[in-house]
Amino acid sequence: MYASPGAIHLHSQYSDGSGSIPHIARAARGAGIEWVIITDHDTLDGRAEQGYIDGVLTLVDQEITPFHNHFLGLNVDRVIPNTLPPQQFIDATYDAGGFGIIAHPDEQTYNEFKGLFRWDDWNINSPTNMSGRSTGIELWNFMSDWGEQLTPNNKEFLYAFPTRGLRGPTKATLEWWDALNVAGKRTFGVWGLDTHAFLRPSPFGRLQVFSYEWSFKTLTNYLWLPEKLPGNINSAMRMVYGALAQGRSYMVNRLEGDCPNLEYVAFRGAERWYAGDIASLREGPITLKVTLGSDAPVRLIHNGSEIMSGRNTLLTTINASGVYRIESTKTQTPWVMTNPIYITR
Repeated sequence: MYASPGAIHLHSQYSDGSGSIPHIARAARGAGIEWVIITDHDTLDGRAEQGYIDGVLTLVDQEITPFHNHFLGLNVDRVIPNTLPPQQFIDATYDAGGFGIIAHPDEQTYNEFKGLFRWDDWNINSPTNMSGRSTGIELWNFMSDWGEQLTPNNKEFLYAFPTRGLRGPTKATLEWWDALNVAGKRTFGVWGLDTHAFLRPSPFGRLQVFSYEWSFKTLTNYLWLPEKLPGNINSAMRMVYGALAQGRSYMVNRLEGDCPNLEYVAFRGAERWYAGDIASLREGPITLKVTLGSDAPVRLIHNGSEIMSGRNTLLTTINASGVYRIESTKTQTPWVMTNPIYITR
């Protein structure tokens, strides 16, 4: 398996971002990012620029943005109206052949920097007709998290030291994600940037909050792919969207250090299962192996609760069905989180 680093939830000049699509792609390349998904507000005007730019697979999608309840609509060829109620715009996205991600669901704060764009009804979390399809949840949104911590008294400090304004995914969001997966609703997680590279006036001239170049070195999604992304745009798109929707990925807070060689695999004999896969206990117990490639704590989460911990490596025999995923935290904010492997009887 090849781990391909990418970034989700970005805004360009086609909505309220400060950068052009080529500028975003160049910034991604400089940060070692191989693919990006730009999601401008309620528009696909940038779709004509989609493709490989400076070696970066640059995909252009949309963020459906009513007053509340924002949703990233992916792999759809038409703009989904933001005037529809949430269940209807989710259904419209899937009816058009796409899929989507619920954005920054647990916002709590309105301040001078940001609005309050909470996902209001958490009972609405998937298309009406699932038919084996999955929905995503943006477990951690960088700009939302940072903006939630701002006050008139600390904004200059948090601009100078942005990591002091990060908390990570909220407890409620993680509990919701785990509960949906335990209930059988395949729900993949992502960490999003929500980068606009806002330009704000200050006594020292215009300040950028925060640059694309810097943002790409923060929250990164690694897709586990069978090989490196091919040069053919259509094949590469299918690989990225397919792995993303399956949950064949893990997330890294690169502010705490990179983790490009994470191994997370379940096996029995010659059989192998990875994040997003379903493994059966019918033929006997399954061995679960985790290797971070770094001397850091690692925790095994089963159905939302920690059942095992160690450093760098875990190796254990699984006899119980359920939803298994990995977390690692070096300091106060999360460092690594995987999507689950699903084990059935």
